[in-house]
Amino acid sequence: MQRTRWQILETLKTRGPSTLDELAKSIGLVAPTVRVHLSVLQRDDLVTADEVRGRVGRPHFVYALTERALELFPRRYDKLACSILDEIRRSEGDARVAELTTRIAERWVADHASRLSGKTLEERIAAVAAIRREEGAMAEWSRTDEGYLFRQFNCPSYKVALSHPELCTAEEHFLRLALQAELRRVGSALGDGNACAFIVKES
Repeated sequence: MQRTRWQILETLKTRGPSTLDELAKSIGLVAPTVRVHLSVLQRDDLVTADEVRGRVGRPHFVYALTERALELFPRRYDKLACSILDEIRRSEGDARVAELTTRIAERWVADHASRLSGKTLEERIAAVAAIRREEGAMAEWSRTDEGYLFRQFNCPSYKVALSHPELCTAEEHFLRLALQAELRRVGSALGDGNACAFIVKES
């Protein structure tokens, strides 16, 4: 895909629905240029445009990703993973699925132990964000008055998690173990938000 169009898709993925001016500012291009690329993305059924009328001024358009566009971001082995978990649930019950996903989270941390050992909380957050970006989660972090805000704008296991929310619990378990910190969910990509978001505090 042409680089600027992919930048637009990535911006909509991280920011959520955005106006033309917001997209132009984020990407660093003038609005007319971005509008041309948006027209192509709309033609290809990757972006939608909804007209919004404010209390004053002219109506404007808000752009958002389509389901087809979301499929361009990493989401692998969904059907196989769902089939395996479904079979475990049928044969051994929900408790067994929960136990399995927890063990996966613990193994997940062990696999990255060398990148996390001996680090401060902030260094661990940076390391975990890098790990999750490598895994396709588009992770970011920042300081807040409450501690740190950790966000993941893409869920590589989105379709599996829709049927098996135990994966979300396992991911939280992974983050707690990896960060060695208190964790509070403040957003969910499976809900109304465009990211899974957590407030992280020192334990």
